[in-house]
Amino acid sequence: MSHLEHGAAVVMAAEELSRLELLPPELVYSILSYLSPFDLVAVSATSRILYTRASADHLWQALIQENVPGIQVRTPAPCRSFKALYRAHDPYWYLPKYKIWFADVNLTGRLIIVRYDPRRGCIEGYQLVAANRSRTFQPWEANRNVSIHHFDPVVQLHMDKTMIQLDAVDSADSLAFDSDSPAWARFNTINLRLVRSRTSSREGNFSRSPSPASVAPPKRSRLLCERRMQNSTDSMYATIFHTRVLSSDEISFCASPKFPYGFIWPPPAIPSGHRVFGTAAKLSGGRHFKPETRPSSRSDLSDKAFVIKTWLATRIPGRAVSNMSVIADPLAVSMMNLPLAVQGDDAVDDSLDDDVSIRMQIGQELATYATLDPKLYTPTKEKPFRGIWVGDYSGHGCEFLLVTQPDDETPFDAESIQPREEESPDEFEKRKYDEIVYRGPLEAVKLTGDPNVPRGEVTFRVADLGERGLINICQYEPFEGVRIVKSQGHVGSTGFVNDSFIESQLLLISHDRLAQYWSEFGHVSFLQRVDIDGFLAPA
Repeated sequence: MSHLEHGAAVVMAAEELSRLELLPPELVYSILSYLSPFDLVAVSATSRILYTRASADHLWQALIQENVPGIQVRTPAPCRSFKALYRAHDPYWYLPKYKIWFADVNLTGRLIIVRYDPRRGCIEGYQLVAANRSRTFQPWEANRNVSIHHFDPVVQLHMDKTMIQLDAVDSADSLAFDSDSPAWARFNTINLRLVRSRTSSREGNFSRSPSPASVAPPKRSRLLCERRMQNSTDSMYATIFHTRVLSSDEISFCASPKFPYGFIWPPPAIPSGHRVFGTAAKLSGGRHFKPETRPSSRSDLSDKAFVIKTWLATRIPGRAVSNMSVIADPLAVSMMNLPLAVQGDDAVDDSLDDDVSIRMQIGQELATYATLDPKLYTPTKEKPFRGIWVGDYSGHGCEFLLVTQPDDETPFDAESIQPREEESPDEFEKRKYDEIVYRGPLEAVKLTGDPNVPRGEVTFRVADLGERGLINICQYEPFEGVRIVKSQGHVGSTGFVNDSFIESQLLLISHDRLAQYWSEFGHVSFLQRVDIDGFLAPA
């Protein structure tokens, strides 16, 4: 080939390339760094050159780092690349990204911290618990009939019980109910179940449906699938799955002004522009989920809520009477007093000719978790009390709270504060500080609760931290110099009945410690800020 022909070939090849491909690699990488994971995948499908560029490890490492606060992700282990690591945990990266998750379990609720462990390449979540190390109290000098309950909380993760564990494995193998998964036959309950025989119900006769191999698996969206978590054991199973974002019309139609608020989660006391159906609203006829509570596309998928299902699997004795029929032990069935639900292809152990064991699903728990807008718990110079707090609730133990301070309707102009005549510079600076910090309302909402006032309810509120709500500056130990403002405390009877707000007082000890004086009960209890970021790095 002559030089002329070679030059013409190069020109023709260049004309076939896109303008993006003709740019220097460093400029292409800079452009691609602004793309989302989905856009990167779309770009990589256009040509071999862009596939190579869009698969660059540093691009996917940055995408992972955006979802992992508190630590630096330096290696894709156990995956071969950061792109593979991202794919292994997609679409669950929102779990460590928002880190704080609270559940609608019973009246007490549950608070978990989700983080990424780079040593194992897994997403893990543990329950946050607290205990008060101090059991002492003292009378208050301002009123000797008032008891001050000392508070020295120990806040830690309950490491003995893993709530979430998602290992970086092939996502298809970890989708327990995915029709494309090799694990489908093991976990899909609809293809192998024992149905009570109508003709011999008194004898405990159960007919067996065709085996999984003979039933074609239904095609199901990956977003509808439950992913089995690696913290499952031989007897205890746990799966995690997505839920759907509710529209404003759905919320208006389903919500109720009274507890439990139409089973919408999070409840109205917690500011959120992102709500889903709570656990009770998801169920229809026992264990079956209403299809309208599950996402049908990524646009429907909530990245600020999810559901965990746990259940206990046990076995009862039985006897095979034919290839299609099993007789369960009548005594075992009557003692269980539960409908049978077989889990997997090993639900019936027919290794013996006559004696078999039947796997039972019992004790199922469903918990819907939601997260918080970081703005709600991130303190600022003007809103220093925002945060996650732990409070002393006497016989109920320690409970976790979200303390919020809403933004001002109109921005506060600090420059409008001017020195007064005969006011020293120090006095002016203190007054200016007080007017900036001590203004507007404050509200504390329970993230975990108790039988009297449950999770998701306001525990106390202050109408104004400023002059309108000021009672006095305390002159007595141990609160000398502390600002005291009017507040209202939320109380109720067991089962959250006959609840009401009573007059109380809030003592603003510091930005990290508060005290609530329950005047009607004659005691002062403390609250202390929790450093959530301190739990994000695995030990």
